[in-house]
Amino acid sequence: MKENLNLSYKEIDGIFYPEIQISRNKEVDQKPLGKYGQLALNYLKNNHQSRYSLLLAQGELMEKMHQVNEEAYQRLEVLMEQMLKTDPIMNPENTMESFKHRKRIKETAEEIVLHEIVYKMR
Repeated sequence: MKENLNLSYKEIDGIFYPEIQISRNKEVDQKPLGKYGQLALNYLKNNHQSRYSLLLAQGELMEKMHQVNEEAYQRLEVLMEQMLKTDPIMNPENTMESFKHRKRIKETAEEIVLHEIVYKMR
């Protein structure tokens, strides 16, 4: 015997979309996921499908991905500050050189963040 599912729907341009809650916290589901959270989500989904399914079933997936996103951005800021202290900009008046130097530092720090935080099984 089939059970009736009591789903609520939201109408957008004449089409009804089911309002599905992925986690236990509705605010977390509606909050957009940042760059590093998306990368972590895709990594987990493609490389650790059983863990992804378990977190999804337990309603903890989005909370974890938001945590990863926040942690990654915080670590990126700290790394960039540390790198700028150890390798300061030689000529701050030269805008192009300053930009290139900061870009290199950010790329290096981002690589570290990806390996330390984002591409880990949660």
